Amino acid sequence: MWKQVGNTLQRNIPTIERFDGIRAIQSHLNQRFQVEAYVQGYSSDKPVLPDDCCRDCMVGKWLHGEGGKHCTDMALLNDLHESCYEFHEAASQALLLVELGKREAAMTIVRGSRFFKDASDRYQSNLAKLHLSFEMA
Repeated sequence: MWKQVGNTLQRNIPTIERFDGIRAIQSHLNQRFQVEAYVQGYSSDKPVLPDDCCRDCMVGKWLHGEGGKHCTDMALLNDLHESCYEFHEAASQALLLVELGKREAAMTIVRGSRFFKDASDRYQSNLAKLHLSFEMA
C-alpha cells in the first residue's frame, strides 16, 4: 500500500481501469452482426460466444475486477447481467439450430424474435448507462 520514494513514503493507490462503454457497445454490435451473418448464411465463420458472461467477456472481466467494485448501482448491474445473459442465450439457440440444419428456425430468432433483438437493445442501453455513470463521476 505504501512505497518508499527517496526519503519519503508515498501511498501506492491502485489504478482503476476506466469503463469504456463505447468499446463495449461496439464489441457487442460486432458479435450481434457475426451471429446474424452466420445464421443468415452470409458467413461460414461460426461466432464464438462467451461460456460465462461473468468471466469470459470484456464487460464481465471489468465488472469482476477493480473497476466493478466502484459501481454502486446494483439495479443497473443486475439488468446489465440479465440482458447480456438473455442475448447470449438467444444467440446460442440460433447457432445450435443452424448446426442442427434448422436455419429457418434460427433466422426466426435473429430476425423476428423480440428475445434476441430486445436483449441486445437493452444490453446496449445498459452499457451506455454504465459508461455515463463513470463519465459523470
